[in-house]
Amino acid sequence: MRREPNTIFDETSNAYFGDSMPIERDEMEARVWRFDELTPSPRAFLDCTLPGHVRTLYSALGKGADDEQLEGTAVEDAENYFIDFVKAGPENGAALHSHGSEETFIALTGRWEVCWGNDGEEFTTLEPFDGIVVPAGVLRGFKNISEEEATLMVVLGAHNTGHCVWAKSLQEPFSKVSP
Repeated sequence: MRREPNTIFDETSNAYFGDSMPIERDEMEARVWRFDELTPSPRAFLDCTLPGHVRTLYSALGKGADDEQLEGTAVEDAENYFIDFVKAGPENGAALHSHGSEETFIALTGRWEVCWGNDGEEFTTLEPFDGIVVPAGVLRGFKNISEEEATLMVVLGAHNTGHCVWAKSLQEPFSKVSP
């Protein structure tokens, strides 16, 4: 649903024109995040305690999954998507999981391998500013394949993505992790 008032369609230019929905400055300022002020969540997901999956999540916009254990979110008002940043050391990242929405990964620093499939048998490598969109329901994982800590931006594309579904291979390791 569009929210711009006084919208008209101009047939000559084949374009829409209208006014801005009104919004106060303090409302817009409440929608700003500063990366240096984001609260780190080192145990945001269950797999963060497993070797090879140690990472810190910085939630900038919204809450992406029902089972995320966030220490804080900078901007909670999000209607259609969520943005997180992930910092991980070499050979660390997320275990195979899926969400009820598509998920976009964009490498900001370093090199990242994004894998998919029941066993993560398919993969691609992302260089800085490369990205990939993984459809809802596809098991996906990622890891930093750089020699130093790197940052990945993650965008979840839904109002409510629900809980994570983890790869069946993680059932045994997760049963040994205390919540």
